[in-house]
Amino acid sequence: MNKKIVLLVIFSFVMLSVTTVYSQEEKRASDFAPMHQKVDISKYIGKKFRVSAHIRKETFNGNESVTIWTRINLKDSKSGVFNRDMGGIPVSKNWQKYSIEGILENENAQSLSFGLMCTENGDFFFDDFTLEIEETPENWVSIAIQNPGFEKAPEIPEQIWGDTAISKLKFYTASRTTQNPYKGTYALHIKGRGVYGQNDNQGGFIEVNGVKIYHEIYGEGEPLLLLHGAGQSIEAFKNQIDVFAKNYKVIAIDSRGRGRSTDNEQELTYMNQTEDMRLFMEKLNINSAHIVGWSDGGIIGLIMAMKYPEKVKKLVAMGANIHPDGLFPDRLEEHKKTLKRLESQNNPDYKIYIKLYKQLINYPQLQFEELTKIIAPTLIMAGDHDVIEDVHTVKMYQAIPNAYLAILPGETHWLPRDNPTLFNTTTLDFLMKEFKEPKRY
Repeated sequence: MNKKIVLLVIFSFVMLSVTTVYSQEEKRASDFAPMHQKVDISKYIGKKFRVSAHIRKETFNGNESVTIWTRINLKDSKSGVFNRDMGGIPVSKNWQKYSIEGILENENAQSLSFGLMCTENGDFFFDDFTLEIEETPENWVSIAIQNPGFEKAPEIPEQIWGDTAISKLKFYTASRTTQNPYKGTYALHIKGRGVYGQNDNQGGFIEVNGVKIYHEIYGEGEPLLLLHGAGQSIEAFKNQIDVFAKNYKVIAIDSRGRGRSTDNEQELTYMNQTEDMRLFMEKLNINSAHIVGWSDGGIIGLIMAMKYPEKVKKLVAMGANIHPDGLFPDRLEEHKKTLKRLESQNNPDYKIYIKLYKQLINYPQLQFEELTKIIAPTLIMAGDHDVIEDVHTVKMYQAIPNAYLAILPGETHWLPRDNPTLFNTTTLDFLMKEFKEPKRY
């Protein structure tokens, strides 16, 4: 296939009509909630600064975290030093003071952004923020900031701290509370509930192959499995779940050893993960499903469609490869260096990462001819700046009898994250329309 024909296939698919788009008014799914304000510090160049706050949290499953942070903004709009190190002090249910210190040493420093960030589900409380400058050694002077103790009711409810970011997020709310403030009458309460990958109301575990697979289910309709990439989890599809759940019963899965799913002593391979998915479907009484797989998830989807064709209705494989040589050589070499570094550190916490990198380097070991076994309508998708060589992607498409090809201009391996609207509309257009056998040149 020459380059002109490849481009024709690419653009003919991309220009298909859009069936679903994001509403600009819909709240954005996120697993973290930030809030910040900014202060001009240009007249304090060369001096030390200190940001402090009193914080407490009420935990759910221990996965949540909370921090304060600072960022020095330069005159050319570029960020300087970013810091969220609170000294390693764990946040508990009791009020405790946390501080971050730094030096305004860059002569181009214009302003200091500072704020807070919470992750996952939980109840997070903040009070008594301060910003100080060290005028002379050990002589700290307070700088005025907005509503430091959250005592003042904002004119616009969403602007509790002059920042509306949290009001635009799906799983978080911010409010002033009189519940056990550190100081004064009010404190800030940020509440996180229903974060993808941590939503017990929609989730559960299925035991297969000696591991427990965590999954969450959203929506109604034909089953649609979401399979994430190597170092990812359910959260990777935070920009897809809501959109797909409008038309399908979305089953988002943490692959073994990732997210909340457990692991065992077996080698990590695409084959045993495929068996995980087959048994998982059987235990949920799913005879067949659509599969949307990203990166490693796409590889698992391809193997599922090859080995168990009756299980796959339609398949979308984004940024997948069938052999390690499908990766650009520099990427594969980078993986080898990372594996060597991880193994040399002899850290038990790196066990799953070592398994993942070994899998990326050694697997899959498929041949293009094997893809001819796939009978399910398949969309092979990639960005033209992907980590997978475009020739490899095209050969995969050529080998599958009922396949469409979409290599998206200007996009990368991270298309579902970086341009979710394009990924979602392209995927849904393929899934929802009647499949027409493509012409082959």
